[in-house]
Amino acid sequence: MKRYHHKYTLPAILTLLILAIAFLLIGFFNFKRQTTLPPDSNSSPIGIELNQDVDYVNLHKLQSNGISFVYLKSTQGRSYFDENYLSYRDQILGTQLAFGSEILYSNESTARQHYRYFFSQVGNNTGSLPILIVPVAGPSKKYLQSMSKFTRMLQQRGKTVMVELDQKYRRYFNQAILFMSTGKKAPNKLKYSFWRYTTNGRVKDVSDLEKGITMYAYNGTVGQYKQKYGQLTQGFSSRYYFN
Repeated sequence: MKRYHHKYTLPAILTLLILAIAFLLIGFFNFKRQTTLPPDSNSSPIGIELNQDVDYVNLHKLQSNGISFVYLKSTQGRSYFDENYLSYRDQILGTQLAFGSEILYSNESTARQHYRYFFSQVGNNTGSLPILIVPVAGPSKKYLQSMSKFTRMLQQRGKTVMVELDQKYRRYFNQAILFMSTGKKAPNKLKYSFWRYTTNGRVKDVSDLEKGITMYAYNGTVGQYKQKYGQLTQGFSSRYYFN
């Protein structure tokens, strides 16, 4: 029987293997703590939704962790108004963040009721981003026709409007209406202007944004974003978002 002469070789190999596994685990858990980024996409300005579920967010920390824009939940129907909308809108004025207003479109209120209540609560300062209309009911013909009427009313007031719907419903809306994708993969840039890529995201180092955050990506180039919505926030230029 041959004796094993390299008595230190096996322990060294085991030690290196353990270290390699440890580094992989550290990297994995560190990755899980980072800002949630869109899968299958090139570098994209990203944003989040803010609402009354979170009472306070350090908006400057949002900027330093790659967030460029925010959608603020505003109204639903003729009676619900998010109580944090106005305070967040005031705070955003002291930052580089772009913002937009999000409206949940109820099937229990008419287009005119949505319109009157929204502007009675928000006023005309709805942000530089398109007003986002989010359906809260199944896309029946009657419901989509009502939503379409509402989008036209907003356009007549000089607002750019986007609906969170699949492009298969395009026939209900005029050509100026933008669409937001909610699919799992990066959407067609010619069909969708924005992408809601997760409803369970997180933002690094920002309290109360550790999980369950709705996150968006702009579905165009950085140059197009700057032209339409302003400068990107701190830290973005050095980041390329791939998962």
